[in-house]
Amino acid sequence: MTKRCQRHGLPVDGKWGEREREPLEMNMFGDDRYAAAFVDTWRRIATRCAPVVQTTGRIYTNRPRFYKTPAGESARMGPVSRYERDMNPSTTPLDLPASSEPAFLFGCGRFRMEERLLERCPQEILRFGRRPLVVCDATSRAVAGDAACDALRGAGAAARVLEHGGFCCREDALAVAESGGLDGVDVVVGCGGGLILDFSKCLAHLAGAPLVTIPTSSAQCCAYTSIACCYTREGRYVSTSHFAREPAAALLDLSILARQPSRLLAAGALDAMAKKIEIEFWTQLDARTGAGASGAAAPSGIAAAISDFIHADIDGKIDAALAGLGEGGPSPALRDVVFDSVVGAGIVSGISGGSRQVALAHRLYYGARTLHPALAARYTHGELVAVGLVMQHVYNGAPEKADALAARLRKWGLAASMGELGFGTAPGDLGAWTAYLLGTKTMKAALAADAGSEKRLRESMGAVFR
Repeated sequence: MTKRCQRHGLPVDGKWGEREREPLEMNMFGDDRYAAAFVDTWRRIATRCAPVVQTTGRIYTNRPRFYKTPAGESARMGPVSRYERDMNPSTTPLDLPASSEPAFLFGCGRFRMEERLLERCPQEILRFGRRPLVVCDATSRAVAGDAACDALRGAGAAARVLEHGGFCCREDALAVAESGGLDGVDVVVGCGGGLILDFSKCLAHLAGAPLVTIPTSSAQCCAYTSIACCYTREGRYVSTSHFAREPAAALLDLSILARQPSRLLAAGALDAMAKKIEIEFWTQLDARTGAGASGAAAPSGIAAAISDFIHADIDGKIDAALAGLGEGGPSPALRDVVFDSVVGAGIVSGISGGSRQVALAHRLYYGARTLHPALAARYTHGELVAVGLVMQHVYNGAPEKADALAARLRKWGLAASMGELGFGTAPGDLGAWTAYLLGTKTMKAALAADAGSEKRLRESMGAVFR
């Protein structure tokens, strides 16, 4: 008697014959290409017992992957996603993706934000695989990484931990793959802050595996986006990679986030509030030149509306959220600020294609990471963007808002100028910064549309370079 899969009724003895058309007739994925991949995957199970993970209609198989080393030799990279190779041929399997992605990716496949969620994380992670790799640094390992790994092992998963103490560096990610660190991995779990979550995206891409993010702070929205900022091993900014898949799940444990340092909560809130102010830059530019004349699509009205709500919501609740940190369970204000900072900001980033919600405030961050990487590494993304927001307000023609923001930053114990952060403000330093900012895509678009943009830039720099 022919053995059949109890779930799908497919034969598992290798005798496929005419019956291999059954899934195509079901067309359970809505696309014959997916159905064909499904049949092929089950054939592999029947004949070789290849491990398979199914998530959101995409098939992942644990097949070895190879890439070219700098010397030109082939090296093993770990398993490759059949979905990425077969259904998205524009993405090269030989390296991390470039800084562009034709599709707009919003959020993640699954999202949960609860107290004590770490104890229940196997409920979500084991949907995607049984051999998770938990990626963390020393701090996040103590906060959540070991606990997540223990919970997974207690649920029967063959979980292991990879501790990474550097930046999100492509060379480091490729080194992990080349050393066999991704062999057998069928789901990557990023557990930590922005650098670790971005590094986990690189590893998940190289492994061809789904990614689950567990942020240990709300200082960034990267837990809810498909992009990663990449740096050299010394921390110098290189580029932003846009991945072809969004995170499979984002798990926000409020018991952990309610104990995060106040500077991290404030940094994430400021980074989220920046969306509205930086979108205003593009809106003003389009208003002066005509919609679309700046060389990019006009910012989505939905993104602008969401960013307006995020800014107002955080503005009204951030003080209460900061006051409630570490006092029992998370307060309603803290819940809302965390959601706005991670999910709201992540959605705006996705709708804007990861670009039209970035202007001078973020360019100042990238400049710090490029010109002074060692000094910039002392600060979070949001702390540097916050100083950039003071500059952005002045450029946008609202110096009174810049003064109010600077006062608020100092109230929270954060810097409001580059001098307060320790960056040089002498004429020679200013020359390097001016040259860098004028060379960014943001200012090139502004200069092409308005000859007065350089004057406004220099005036706005004067508000923070002191």
